Amino acid sequence: ETQAACIDSLLHGKARLLFRRPLTDEELQRFRSRATQWQAQTDFEGAVQLLVEALLQSPQFLYRPETVTGFDDYARASRLSFLLWDSVPDEALLSAAATHALSTPEQLRAQAARMLSDTKSHRAMWNFHRQWLNLERVLLQEHSQRTPEVDAAWTAQTQAAVLDESQRFVTHVMQNEGTLTALLTSRAAWLDAETSRLYGMPALPPDSGIIEAQLPEGQRSGILTRAAFLAGFSHRGATSPPIRGNEINLRLLCRLPNPPPPGLDTTPPMSDGGMRTNRMLFEERTAPHLCAGCHITLNGFGFGFENFSASGAFQATDHGLPVDATGHISGTDVDGPFTGALELSTRLSASQDVATCATQMWVRYALGRDVAANEQPWVDDVTAQFISGGGDVKQLLQNLVATPSFAQMTSEEP
Repeated sequence: ETQAACIDSLLHGKARLLFRRPLTDEELQRFRSRATQWQAQTDFEGAVQLLVEALLQSPQFLYRPETVTGFDDYARASRLSFLLWDSVPDEALLSAAATHALSTPEQLRAQAARMLSDTKSHRAMWNFHRQWLNLERVLLQEHSQRTPEVDAAWTAQTQAAVLDESQRFVTHVMQNEGTLTALLTSRAAWLDAETSRLYGMPALPPDSGIIEAQLPEGQRSGILTRAAFLAGFSHRGATSPPIRGNEINLRLLCRLPNPPPPGLDTTPPMSDGGMRTNRMLFEERTAPHLCAGCHITLNGFGFGFENFSASGAFQATDHGLPVDATGHISGTDVDGPFTGALELSTRLSASQDVATCATQMWVRYALGRDVAANEQPWVDDVTAQFISGGGDVKQLLQNLVATPSFAQMTSEEP
């Protein structure tokens, strides 16, 4: 009887967490029967081990059967948990599902607030931001192949170090200020010996671990001035204003790029040894009429990052000449000239267009699909609340999970 009770305890306890819901009567009977057979073939310990293996290989554990038909409180709990924690529901969430306490917008907002205050939300926040801003691009092989000959500031440790620094920054911002403005303008940083060197900070011994710091005033503020972004969107040994500018268009303004006309030379311009900055080379390459139409916007953003080398190190000169980091924002609600990435980041942080794009990215991430036409009204409402609330990301998520499409996993359109 004790062994049978142990099996039942496993099926009603841990199996409930694995399946993210109570097991059905048919499932309970099936797993009890298997456990009995396995115990006869081996022993009780072997039967428990095989039962756990069977649970972990079950489709109910491996997949998330969230469909319109049969979508219930447990499926809703699972959606909440995977969005906000990147993990399974806890006991509190499963208990709320069991008592139908996930049925109203107020209940969903309350659960979201609880979950976002938990450290489990750190992983989900980073997962969204690394995908939204494509920060892991710095890990591509082309960046691992950089050598001191083409980029003196790059070492074998740089790739992993700069991505870790961005992850710590995003986690801190989302857990504390929690705003889009802080993401784009905060100078807070958590540095090791490698990132401290790259950012021009006082040298740290290799075994110093992670220290909290403020990045150099007048040089860096926000995620766009971190090396993971800057190095990820550059060529080996040379910056690329169009690539960096395109990422602002694509990631922060939700504007898709236009492909270059066929036959154009899209290779990076190379210096001929003369006294010309990287900006001069790109201005010359993109001056023709066929290029200028798109590059007005791309270069307009991208030239603002010319104070940062291909590795993301700060530079005041380029090929012996002063860096010109002036740019021009166009096609937004914060249009106009600017100087440098700090001013650009500040302007973007105040843009309703950027807040609208960020909301759109979160909605698509939460739903796992594009927004249907009939859903646009509630998306507009959530966006307006995000803007009026000062870009509070946690508030955005609390409002998002209470929307009909997230709570019901359905759209009225076929």
